[in-house]
Amino acid sequence: MTVIYENSFNWNEWFVIISLVGSSILIWSTPKIFPLLEGIAYYIFGIAYGMFYDHTISTKPWDFYDVNDNSSYQIIDFFSYVMYGAYSYFFLYLYEKLKIKGIWHLYYVLIWSCFSLLMEWIGLKIGLFHFDKGYKMYWSFPIYIIAQSMLIIFYQIVKSKSLNSKIKENI
Repeated sequence: MTVIYENSFNWNEWFVIISLVGSSILIWSTPKIFPLLEGIAYYIFGIAYGMFYDHTISTKPWDFYDVNDNSSYQIIDFFSYVMYGAYSYFFLYLYEKLKIKGIWHLYYVLIWSCFSLLMEWIGLKIGLFHFDKGYKMYWSFPIYIIAQSMLIIFYQIVKSKSLNSKIKENI
C-alpha cells in the first residue's frame, strides 16, 4: 500500500535541495585537506551508510517510517541520501582540522550525534521523515554513534594505509 503524505513540492524537497546546493558550495569553497579520491570516499561513505540504515529500518519487514512525500522510493529520496555525503565529509573535515585526539573522540561523536538528531528533528517537522509507523527519534542516537564511529575507523584505516604507502615510497 502506498501512503501519500502530500503531493506538492514544498519544504521537504526544498530542504534537500538547499542542503545539497549549500553543502556543495561549502565543499568547493573550503580549503582542500583530503586528496580528491579520499574526499570522494568519505562522501560516498555517508551516502552508503544513510542508505543502508534507512533501507534496513524503513522498509519491510520492519517498515518503521517513510521518507518524503510517498512511502515508495522517489528521485528526491535518492537526493536526500546524497545529502548525507556532505555531512560525513564535513564530519571528517572538522575532525581533521580540529586534530581530535584521545577522549575528545567521544565528545566529538556525541556532539555530532546530537547535531544529527537536530537535523532529523528538523526533517521530521518539515515532512522529510514520517514516523507514524512506530519509530521513535531517540532510536537514531545509537545509529548515529555507530555510523560516526565507523566513519572515524574508516578514516584511520585510510590514513594508516596512506602513511604506509608514503613510507614505502621513501625506502
